[in-house]
Amino acid sequence: MILLSAWLAAVVTVVLAYIIAGPIWVKRHSLRFRVGKTVRRVSGAYGEIAIVTFAAGLVWLIDSAGKDVSLGGLMADYPVFTLGAAVFVGLVVYVHGIRTALAAEPDERVRLIFTYLVYGIYSLTVFAIGAVVVALLVTQAISDTQTLSGLANKAISGLPAGTVGNDADLIRSIEFSYLDMQSLLSEAEETMTPVFMFMAGIFAINLAIRLTPLRSLFINNAVLLTMISTLIGLLAVVAVGAWTYVGNYAAVINHYVGALDGLRGQAEAMRPFYVMRYSEIMVEMLDQKSLLSFVSRISSQWGGVAAGLGLAQWIAQQFNKPEAEESPGEVARAEGI
Repeated sequence: MILLSAWLAAVVTVVLAYIIAGPIWVKRHSLRFRVGKTVRRVSGAYGEIAIVTFAAGLVWLIDSAGKDVSLGGLMADYPVFTLGAAVFVGLVVYVHGIRTALAAEPDERVRLIFTYLVYGIYSLTVFAIGAVVVALLVTQAISDTQTLSGLANKAISGLPAGTVGNDADLIRSIEFSYLDMQSLLSEAEETMTPVFMFMAGIFAINLAIRLTPLRSLFINNAVLLTMISTLIGLLAVVAVGAWTYVGNYAAVINHYVGALDGLRGQAEAMRPFYVMRYSEIMVEMLDQKSLLSFVSRISSQWGGVAAGLGLAQWIAQQFNKPEAEESPGEVARAEGI
C-alpha cells in the first residue's frame, strides 16, 4: 500500500508538472522518435512515468524476495531517520528546482517555479525508491547473517560432543548434521537473489535508455548514466557476494569441517563403509568451501537473468549510435530552437 501510494503520487505530480510547464519543457523534456524521415515528439511525462513504474516494480520484487525485511517494517523501525532523510532530500530538490527556474528567461520564471514545486514531489519519490532499494539490500544482508549464524550453530550442535560407542549412532548424527549444513548453504545462496534482482533491474533500465526514446530525457548524459548505474550494480553484487562468502559461507564451512575433524579419532574406528561415508562428507564440504564452488552455486536463476541482460547491454553499447546524434540538445541546435 505504501509503494502504491508513492507511485500514484509520482505519476500525478509528474503529469501536473508537464501540464504547468507547457511548451517550455518541450525543447529538452520530450521523447523523440523517427517516423520515416520525420522526427516526432511526445511529452516526456510518458518516459518519466515509465521510469518510476519500473523502479516501483523493482522495489516490489526485492521487497517480496526478502524473508525478514519489508518496506513497511523499515519505515516503522526507523521513523526518525526516514523523516529526516525525506526532509533533507526535499530541501535539496526544491532549492535546486527554484534555482533552475530563476536562471531561466524572465518570462518563463513564474511558470517554472510552480512547475518545480510540483515536480519536486516526483523527484523526491524517485529518490526515495532508490534509497529503499539500497536499505532493503543492506538490512536483508544483515538479517541473513544472523539467521545463518543460528542455522550454523544448529548444524554443528547436531554433532556428538563426546565419545559415541555405537558406529551407527555416530554416522547417523553426522548425516543429519550434514543435511542441516546443506540446507544452510542453500539459504546462503538465496541471500544473493535480491542483489541479482537489483542488478538485472539496472541492466534492464539501461537497455531501455539506450534503445528507446527514453534516452532523450537524459540529453547528453545517457551513456554516463548507464556507466555509473552499471558500476553501482556491480559493486553491490561484489559487496554482498563478498559478505555472503566470507561471513556466511566459507566461515561456516570452516567451522563445520573443524567440528567434523574433531570426530576423526572416533571415525577411524568405525566400519569401512561408515569410514568411507565420513570421508565423502569431509571431501564434499572442503570442495564446497572454494570460491569457484560458491560462484557456480549462486550463478543460477536471477543470476542468469542479470548476466543475460548485462550481455545484452554490452552488445547494445557496441552497436548503438553515438549519443550526440540522439540528444535533443543537438537536434535543437540543428533546428535553431
